[in-house]
Amino acid sequence: MTEDLVFMLESMGYDTGIDLEALLSVRQEVAKLLPEEEWFGFTAAAGLPKHFGDVPLQEAS
Repeated sequence: MTEDLVFMLESMGYDTGIDLEALLSVRQEVAKLLPEEEWFGFTAAAGLPKHFGDVPLQEAS
């Protein structure tokens, strides 16, 4: 669910400093290694919107 929080903050215009695509990729690889685990989170299931990241961000303080 960390990716959902990062997505929400980035969508609000905050620069979290986290590469969301890389985070989703790591989550996918870990899920393959732990197939018995139940995974939560909407961002990983839905994927990133087409134009995500096109809006200028402000640094989170």
